[in-house]
Amino acid sequence: MKFGIILPNYGEYCDVKLFSEAALAAEEEGFDHVLVWDHYALPWSKRTFEAWSLLAFLAGRTSRIRLGTCVTPIPFRSPAHLAKIVATVDVLSAGRVILGVGAGWNRSEFRGFSSWDDGATRVAKTREGLDLVLKLWSEGKVDFEGRFYSAKGAVVEPKPVQKPHPPLWFGTRGEHMMRMLAEYGDGWIPIKVSARDYGRRRERIEEWARRYNRRGRLEYVCDANASTDVNKITREIERYGKAGCDYYSPAFEYPRGELVKRVRWFAKNIASSFS
Repeated sequence: MKFGIILPNYGEYCDVKLFSEAALAAEEEGFDHVLVWDHYALPWSKRTFEAWSLLAFLAGRTSRIRLGTCVTPIPFRSPAHLAKIVATVDVLSAGRVILGVGAGWNRSEFRGFSSWDDGATRVAKTREGLDLVLKLWSEGKVDFEGRFYSAKGAVVEPKPVQKPHPPLWFGTRGEHMMRMLAEYGDGWIPIKVSARDYGRRRERIEEWARRYNRRGRLEYVCDANASTDVNKITREIERYGKAGCDYYSPAFEYPRGELVKRVRWFAKNIASSFS
């Protein structure tokens, strides 16, 4: 089992010094990745750090740890705009970006900063948006005409460092999006899925991946709630490991003053037991 962390980039956690110290502590302690939420506003907090701006900042503060989102709602932005942003952060970080992929769920946020559609339309936009993003990352001048998006002579340079492209981790439990994961994705990071359900869904993803003749192994990640009970966390990690999870990535929503200390505590008391 490997480990990452999800840092809360909203509310009282919107502090540059705090984020810098927490990310550096995670890197020093050997965590694989730091992920942040990609939201402009949340039901419980309208105070947020924009995810990709924050990751660009962390790229300059760190040197090894991977940086990504959990997750980016593809229909929320122009896909061409997103392709440029992510490519830039991948270059700034020397190839350490993970693009989390979702279809979006926060209706009020979409209505405030984008446009809201029904679930089927958001899923269709996600697929078409990814098609455009992947073209811009791999081709020169791109002409694209889809149902929802279009581009004429669009060029993204410099290209992402990672080849064929930065990994796409899907944060989904819905069947249509899980099938899309099997076709497009490089990893799965669902929110709040029990270990038992995780194993069952993972088997379905693997079955669909075989149907698409996928090459290469998918990465399996689980989100978890932070805890201070060593025995409880250890048992949970073991259950997820048996279900086929590769990365245990708790959301570090500890009290603000404990955040950095808890990163090091988790590494010493939990992660070290699985090395």
